[in-house]
Amino acid sequence: MRLAADAPTPDWNLLEAAFECADPELRSYYDTVTGEVCMTGPFEDDPGERERIDADPQRYIEIEHVASRERYRWMERFALEEVADQRLRERLLRALTGSRVFRRFKDALLAAPSVRERWFVYHNSALRREIEQWFAERDLPVGTPPPWSRSPDDGAREERDGPA
Repeated sequence: MRLAADAPTPDWNLLEAAFECADPELRSYYDTVTGEVCMTGPFEDDPGERERIDADPQRYIEIEHVASRERYRWMERFALEEVADQRLRERLLRALTGSRVFRRFKDALLAAPSVRERWFVYHNSALRREIEQWFAERDLPVGTPPPWSRSPDDGAREERDGPA
C-alpha cells in the first residue's frame, strides 16, 4: 500500500463492510478523491449517489465483495492450520460440507469460545489483507495507513509524545 501526503484517507471501517458485504443487490464504490465509500442499491440513503458515480466513473472504483469461495477457503485454512483440537477441527470441517456452511461453521465454534475469538482475529486479518491487496493492485495511494497496520507502540508513543 502506497502512502502519499496528498492522497485521501479512506474510511477503513466502511471499506471493511463493503468488502465483506454479501448482499448481491448492494454495490460499493471507493471515491478516489475523498476516500469515502459510496453504496448503491435498492434502499439508498442518497438517491443521487448512483447518478454522481455514473457521471464521473474515473473518480469511483467499484469494490468487489470478497467472493464466498474465498471466505470458504479462510474457514477451511483456519480449521486445518489453526485448530489443534482434532475433534473440533473435524467438526469444523464437517460444517463446511453441504448447505449453509457459513452459519454451520460459526455454530460449531460456539462450543469453543477461545477458538471462536481466534477465528474472528483470523477472519479480520484475512479481510484486511484483501483490502491492502486491492489498494496495491490498483496502485491507489492513501493519506494514512489503515489503523490495523500500526503497531501497538505507535499509539502509545503518539499519546506520550503527541502526533509526529
